Amino acid sequence: MDQREYKAKLNSIFTKNMALLRNIREFAETELSFRTFTMFNFLGEKRQGAICDFFDKCSDIKYSVKLAPILNFIFNNNLEKIYLLQRKLEELQEKLKELETISSRYDFICTQVNRNIQKLGSNIWYTGKNADAIRENIKEIKNMEETKRKDNDRNIVDLEVMYSNISEQIKIYENSISDAKQFENENSNRKKLLKELKDLVEEDSVFIYLVEPLEQLLNELDNTIAFSQYTIKDRTIAELKRQRSELKKEIKRNDSRFQCYTMEEKAKSIALIEEYLSANIRDCSEELKEIKKEIREIKEELRVLQNSDDIVKIRELSQFITMLYKSASGISSIVDDDIMQEGFKIQYLKKGNILQPMIQSKENDENDMEKKKEVNYYIGSMARHTLIQLCGYLGFLKILLTEEKYPIIPILVIDHISKPFDTSNARAIGQVINKAYEKIGKESLQIFMFDDEEYTTLALQPEHSENLVTDKKSGFNPFYYLNSENSK
Repeated sequence: MDQREYKAKLNSIFTKNMALLRNIREFAETELSFRTFTMFNFLGEKRQGAICDFFDKCSDIKYSVKLAPILNFIFNNNLEKIYLLQRKLEELQEKLKELETISSRYDFICTQVNRNIQKLGSNIWYTGKNADAIRENIKEIKNMEETKRKDNDRNIVDLEVMYSNISEQIKIYENSISDAKQFENENSNRKKLLKELKDLVEEDSVFIYLVEPLEQLLNELDNTIAFSQYTIKDRTIAELKRQRSELKKEIKRNDSRFQCYTMEEKAKSIALIEEYLSANIRDCSEELKEIKKEIREIKEELRVLQNSDDIVKIRELSQFITMLYKSASGISSIVDDDIMQEGFKIQYLKKGNILQPMIQSKENDENDMEKKKEVNYYIGSMARHTLIQLCGYLGFLKILLTEEKYPIIPILVIDHISKPFDTSNARAIGQVINKAYEKIGKESLQIFMFDDEEYTTLALQPEHSENLVTDKKSGFNPFYYLNSENSK
């Protein structure tokens, strides 16, 4: 069995529905598998006590980059709309590829026709829609008829002078826009400073005579800023650039008038023009513009929908984590100290994957009325942080296992979690795990713990316990097997 087949077998075991796994991959726009979801299964010793970006494996970049799209998927309530938009986006992108191929062919043929027309000394320009006019012009050249030039044709010197003048105007205009923006920023800063000064002056009646001049200055600055905004919105520069682009094209057309071509080269050009004109082409620049605009709008809508959070689900997760933590009250002094704080709770914040303890604080408003406000509660104890982190792991496993649509292995592996705890508080670990089992069910989740402490110290009653360090063995090696010959 090769690696690909092995992964497929594992996915078939740990994923209840392969279609759901495809949905996750399409939503996240990246390759996801059961291995990616192992970040929810391992609470190691390395990042024990982390409550910001609290999953242990997320210290590894290959896991951390995939966490954000997974969290978006877990806490998103727009999945059906996102799925429909993604299908529509795929269709538009396919259509865009087809139109870009057509457009590239159109541009190539127009360029080749015009390049060869110039060699014939003609002043006509192929646009993709005037093939008959080009054929008539070629017919005149074949019959040795004199090509009629437009009366308003300008020579190369006039064109270059005009091009230079317009370029100079654009440069001046761009400089004026840059100066106007800088002036606007400076005035905005002055306005902020004057407003602060006005507020300070108004507090002392001695300086009240300065208030009116300050108000006049503020009004003048408002008018100046409004004028500079009007200047920046002016569309003159766009028109100048359009004219410069047209002049550049006309100069390029006139280049061939000052070069000599042999009859053989001209005959070859005629043959090429006739061949290119027989091609079926169409200008799809407007269609391309519309499709690109629609794709941008869909991508923006998808970005907003994918980052929109299910507030109810996040609140329920926060309540579950808080409930697990509080379940150790009466057993752990650190938990007792925390829950004595008014309004204590653990709030899960999806941005940053944070478990944030919070309490209620009293403060007076502008009417000197007392009101309560939720504020962050900062606790420095490593044991507290580790217990909160354990509650976070168990909270996520409850969601992932209950919803049955993720390639998640139903285990939690915990390594030496008792280290930051003293003997009196270590029992909180067992209480939290037992409470989680009440809600999740022992048949749905297996927990493997490696620890120096006995399970009785942690208030646990495991289904199986084994001492891995004895006189005959110094640890656990999952890959070791006893040779039958040696056993004899």
